[in-house]
Amino acid sequence: MLDNPNPTPFGETTAPTPRTAPPAGRRWRGWLLAGAAVLALGAGAGLLHFRGATAPTPAAPPREAMVAPPALTVAVAPVESRPMLRVVIGDGSVVAWQELVIGAELGGLRVVEVAVEEGESVRRGQLLARFDDAVLAAQFAQAEAAVTEAEAALEIAQLDLERARQLSRSAIATRQTLEQRQSAARQAEARLLAARARRDETAARLAQTRVVAPTDGTVSRRSALLGAVVPAGQEMFRLIRDNRLELDARVPELDLAGVSPGQAVRVLHGERMIEARVRMVAPIVAAETRLGLVHVALPEGSGLRPGMFARAEIRSEAPRAIAVPQQAVVFREGAPAVFVLPEGSERVALRRIETGARQEGMVEVASGLRPGERIVLTGAGFLSDGDRVALAPPAERQAAAP
Repeated sequence: MLDNPNPTPFGETTAPTPRTAPPAGRRWRGWLLAGAAVLALGAGAGLLHFRGATAPTPAAPPREAMVAPPALTVAVAPVESRPMLRVVIGDGSVVAWQELVIGAELGGLRVVEVAVEEGESVRRGQLLARFDDAVLAAQFAQAEAAVTEAEAALEIAQLDLERARQLSRSAIATRQTLEQRQSAARQAEARLLAARARRDETAARLAQTRVVAPTDGTVSRRSALLGAVVPAGQEMFRLIRDNRLELDARVPELDLAGVSPGQAVRVLHGERMIEARVRMVAPIVAAETRLGLVHVALPEGSGLRPGMFARAEIRSEAPRAIAVPQQAVVFREGAPAVFVLPEGSERVALRRIETGARQEGMVEVASGLRPGERIVLTGAGFLSDGDRVALAPPAERQAAAP
């Protein structure tokens, strides 16, 4: 049994509630709005149909317009072979070309003058130090007197000999007397020679009281002290001969074969760079380190001093090899490569290469390129394989060439 919201007595029916009709003005307004919407939809559809029927179809672009514009304007240069310098690296200490040790030739004499200090430049024969020469000067005076006496004795002996010869011709003097006079003259002559030798010896010892520079150079060490009694042979000074310095560069044994006297060397000491030459290659290699010694002659006025540590780059010319400017080499997937522009083509091709030595902005190419091929110099880092490029004017290409 269904519940009736409006219960009525059994057998009775309820008449439906009559609906009230809307006013006449409202009905006409609704019909007008509906007609306007229909007209608007029709006009829009007609307009779209008209545009679709009358709009012209765009023409296909010409073939030239479909070609991609150049990715970059680049400078190119042909690949050439050139001599590459082979550089041997060595390092070591700056030393004197020859360091002369100057000592005392006489012993037991007192130093009365020291004329130079360490670091002074001296000339050959310049006084370095002087010993007390009073005793030797007296001995030299005695030797001079002995020479004078011997000369007088020889003169008398020669006169006696001459008289004996004259008397012997007239048979007044015997032959025995003549022989005695001849012997006395020879003895006097020998005594004179001995006296002169003793005088020269004393003069030499007297000269040794003056210690002089044996050659031009610089005093690197001075151990002579004023008032000291120096034994014979004791070191007094050290002299850098002719102010010449050199670098003793230690070079690995496998690189010694490429080093020879006269080769150019670049010596590096801090920010200082000095051009030098190989003077000599030592004939032996140290068994402990397997390093050879290369003597590099430093130019005058290098500014280096003995004991400094420097690096040497020994340059020797190697056979000709293909080399390209370093700016042309790019790295793709971790490997070196260059962009090659074939003749008559506008598109570059990426070419893998194997590189060798690098020097002065050039990179040696062991494989991957042939002489005459054109490679991209500028802008290679912004290119990809197959990119279309334009060539720079000749002036820019010349400026970009190495």
